[in-house]
Amino acid sequence: MIRTRVLAALVLGLLALSAAGAAAPARGPAQAGAPDRLQWFREAKFGLFIHWGVYAMIGREEWARQLLQIPLAEYQRYADEFDPAGFDPDEWAALAREAGVRYVIITSKHHDGFALFDSAFTDYDVGHAKYGRDILGPLAASMRKAGLPLGFYYSIMDWHHPDYLPRRDWEKDRPAAGADFGRYLDYAQNQLRELVTKYDPAVLWFDGEWEHSNEEQRAFAIGRMLLEMKPSLLINDRLWRREPGYGDFGTPENFVPATGLRGPDGQPRLWEACVTMNWNGWGYNRAETEFHSAGQLIRQLVEIVSKGGNLLLNVGPGPDGRIQEEFTARLRRIGEWLRTNGEAIYGTTASVFERLPFFGRATVKGETLYIHVMGWPNDGTIVLPGLKTGVRRACLLADRSKALKVRRDGANVVVSLPARAADPDVTVVALELDGPPVVEPRPLGAGADGRIELPVYAADLQSVMGQRAYLDHFYRTTMLTNWQNVNDYPEWKFETSKPGTYEVLASYASMWGGQASYEVEIDGRKLAAKTESSPSVYFPATFRVGRAILPAGEHTLRVRITAVVNNHAMNLEKVVLVPSAP
Repeated sequence: MIRTRVLAALVLGLLALSAAGAAAPARGPAQAGAPDRLQWFREAKFGLFIHWGVYAMIGREEWARQLLQIPLAEYQRYADEFDPAGFDPDEWAALAREAGVRYVIITSKHHDGFALFDSAFTDYDVGHAKYGRDILGPLAASMRKAGLPLGFYYSIMDWHHPDYLPRRDWEKDRPAAGADFGRYLDYAQNQLRELVTKYDPAVLWFDGEWEHSNEEQRAFAIGRMLLEMKPSLLINDRLWRREPGYGDFGTPENFVPATGLRGPDGQPRLWEACVTMNWNGWGYNRAETEFHSAGQLIRQLVEIVSKGGNLLLNVGPGPDGRIQEEFTARLRRIGEWLRTNGEAIYGTTASVFERLPFFGRATVKGETLYIHVMGWPNDGTIVLPGLKTGVRRACLLADRSKALKVRRDGANVVVSLPARAADPDVTVVALELDGPPVVEPRPLGAGADGRIELPVYAADLQSVMGQRAYLDHFYRTTMLTNWQNVNDYPEWKFETSKPGTYEVLASYASMWGGQASYEVEIDGRKLAAKTESSPSVYFPATFRVGRAILPAGEHTLRVRITAVVNNHAMNLEKVVLVPSAP
């Protein structure tokens, strides 16, 4: 598969790589380069991910060859016929600008091994497809004109190269005999050098690393080589099997870490959540019918940024190179919101509050505190618990001319809001402070009547890849909805000042009483229950779960679903602990 005309270049490249790999001690890029090399990425907050390749021809997302077990020769026909005549890099760049993203990452080579650039080291690329032209070069030029840094996804896994191992069980037409993984890594390293040399990317975003150890795939040597070529290059954590401390940023996939990411030293680390707009796959899927709403995506952007992360939001263009309307409409709506509220996103730092007593999040920039209100309060006020810094002025970013009334109530600050939200998804309140915000932590605990209320907006939503549950506001309350994945669950930390016995109540909405199952776990003790019917899925009712005896001190409470019905468990509003007689 390698062209004769590049054999000399290959040999020279391998010699250079060998020298680079031996030149430095094993370390991750997080320790290399100037201290400010991460600053642009830290301030960007919002990026566009593009998954595109031969798999778009099939229209069953990027794992199509694996999912459908397509023989190599048949897949080759798709590669030969790849001809995205509608691809317009200037249109993509214009859409990215309109959406308000600050950088773009595109798949240069996915797991199927097909390269979206005219590589000197293989014929399995876009230059040898019907399209016959480079894609990354024109896209890089368009993004440069638009002022957007461009990065490249590169899959370490390769289902096409004769030397990549291991094989899938169903791959009968690609025997493993004679394959040499080291020879494949020579190939991959040369392609990576080629990407950096030809296109000068801002980021290399690795994936498909999980089938080999760091040493087997030369992770440390490759990282050193790339940084020697371009010291400002950013490299994600997936070159190093997502190990903490390696890579410039972590990459949670299709979920939001409950409290952000931390390094081995316990300090917050830079991270970026890559998220799809649809539910099924990253590449184009012509059968897809489920998409996150624009409002959900805006709230997810806020959620991620409030926890110190970036959102990398994915689109999967079709086989003709056009981005489908379901994606473009959502990107344009996000861009519209950012044109009003972008200052509360770009260049901000994470929230100073452990939690807020309403459905909202906070970000900070210098002496300005931004409160992102996602559920408009019924009483027209929001309370900022424990904010010690004085407030000079407050206003909505959507209407800066009108000052909002602010008063202090003990240790808290209370802001009076207009009768209606300025934006149906997220309205941002900007508070100009006397200095950087200082907040005294306010743990969850009992109210004056002894009841302990644990609303879902005050919970940490724990999850793993494939998160489906999310918070949403239903007229007068906020609930955890779309709760289908048993790995998604809310978790609260709260305190009791003295021992006590409590009735455990759950407030939720469900139309499928007795069929979905869940459990409330308090300090490891589990109370099992089945859902009961409420008036509708939009109006919660309160149901008894059981009884708990708690000592004084800190406690952890979780609600887990154990069985769903009709892809639904419940819309959970809160858990309440009511003091009762022993």
